[in-house]
Amino acid sequence: MRETGNPWTPVRLLLSRIARFWREQIKIWKTVGDWTVLLYIVVPGLWIFGGIWLEMLREPPGWLRALPPELAIVLFVILLFTGRLRTFLEEADVLILLQRQRWIRTLKLGGAVYTLAAQAVTTALLFTVLLPWLRLHEDFDAAGLALWAVFTLACRLLTATVVRLAASRLRGWRLWMADAALGCALIAFYAAPVLTADNSHAVMGACCAIAFAGWAAAVVLTVRRRGGYEADLAAELGARTASANLLLATVVEKKPKPMWRRPVVFPRSGRLLRASDPGAVLAEMRIKAFLRQLRHLGQGFRLLGIPTAALISVPGWLSLILAAVLMMLVASWLQREWREWADEPFIAQFRWEEAAVRRGAALSRFRLGLLAAAWYAGVAGWMFAGPAGLLTGVPAGIGLWALINLAMKDLPARKRRVAAETAAEPDEP
Repeated sequence: MRETGNPWTPVRLLLSRIARFWREQIKIWKTVGDWTVLLYIVVPGLWIFGGIWLEMLREPPGWLRALPPELAIVLFVILLFTGRLRTFLEEADVLILLQRQRWIRTLKLGGAVYTLAAQAVTTALLFTVLLPWLRLHEDFDAAGLALWAVFTLACRLLTATVVRLAASRLRGWRLWMADAALGCALIAFYAAPVLTADNSHAVMGACCAIAFAGWAAAVVLTVRRRGGYEADLAAELGARTASANLLLATVVEKKPKPMWRRPVVFPRSGRLLRASDPGAVLAEMRIKAFLRQLRHLGQGFRLLGIPTAALISVPGWLSLILAAVLMMLVASWLQREWREWADEPFIAQFRWEEAAVRRGAALSRFRLGLLAAAWYAGVAGWMFAGPAGLLTGVPAGIGLWALINLAMKDLPARKRRVAAETAAEPDEP
């Protein structure tokens, strides 16, 4: 790859990969929309949103004034960890460009500059959208808000770079510990000046300088380091497929990627129930499979958080009825989740008896929803009669949950297709 007779240079290679990346993203988004979508949906939507934004900027509504602007810090803390350091490295570079470190360094440095530009645009857009809310913050004037935006950008860049450095050097539990420590330190570094600066431009300016200096030092370490291509390639793959994953998130089920040698929840995979009949075995398998999926953790928080707000906001007598309705909804959701799980190829390949399937569904459903049912009953009892209602509501809620679970015992526990295929199979001689 000598420069004589070769039109390619490191900078030209970088620019060609950036252009190819954007061509790929445009092709992906063209699969869901064309100029008609842009003309009839996007443009009118931006026009309407712009009018609402200007009206809120001139005269903030009452509900916007009631929101404390300090809550925006939570949004920006989440924003810190959404960035991704780009390097524009590809799999073939490990073989072709590995001996030409100048080319690798140019790609990494150009990726850092590209990351700076991309995150500057997204940070500016977010602050612009939230400006009618942020300007209500008495501790920040116009210059203070600008410094806040710059400080957010600097912390985003610093976070993306140091997280990549950790991923390129560490593996396994060490990487998890390092990410947790870095996350806590970066959140503290970001939140402390914003909450305590008291519109001091000098303090915010100094914090911006420190954050940019840390980012520059981390970029230098990233450019100079040898190795760590696995982390860079994984990040580039994620960047190229982010749009496609977003569009296909509701269409294609994404199987979780194993990250540990053994499950974190129930690593020994021992027995959970005393009974040893096929129904109990199915229930144990279901409970373990349910609790080992990370997506169910988020669903569990929503099942507890959102209904709690509803129970608190209604009168006491109505909260008792609402708690019972919520229990029935949770039971219906768990039954639907059971049927989806029973349709998995590994489970469906065994010829389970219908009685065992229904017993397994009932046992697992009762145990998985017991905490939510007790919580609903406790909150409703507290709203109705205070501490006495809490003490009597939890046992009553558990009893009601047992009755709901018993009433659903005779419902179909498998999809009709699976049940029909099982019934159609002849018995082996």
